[in-house]
Amino acid sequence: MFLHYFTLQQANELLPVVREELAHLQYLNRECEMKHRQRRMLNNVDQIVHGDYQHVFELEAAHDFLHIQICSYVKQLKKQHIYIKDIEKGVVEFPGKLGDEYVLLCWKQGEEFVTHYHRLDETFYHRKRIFRTEE
Repeated sequence: MFLHYFTLQQANELLPVVREELAHLQYLNRECEMKHRQRRMLNNVDQIVHGDYQHVFELEAAHDFLHIQICSYVKQLKKQHIYIKDIEKGVVEFPGKLGDEYVLLCWKQGEEFVTHYHRLDETFYHRKRIFRTEE
């Protein structure tokens, strides 16, 4: 179980901050993937053999630093009980309670508000629309 549960209103009030954090995470993730692709390309053209170690080191260091930043952002959000489930798709979950049932309130980037949930033993792809709440 979770230590904190959000009401639907509380989750929706957090969306401006979540949108901003998610956009930054997506930027970092794209940069990290680009560094990884560049590093792989160096392997493919065998430039390391030709003494381009400094460039390889810089790419690896940049990739590792970006990865650490991403993990740090996700960890900070998790400490606030906000769970990033998919950075690129923009899937975010908030522990909540609807009626007597503990659930995960779901939001996907592009949606105006949190309007869906799924049970704790289900995934985002099983989400259902929230029709009414008793807040």
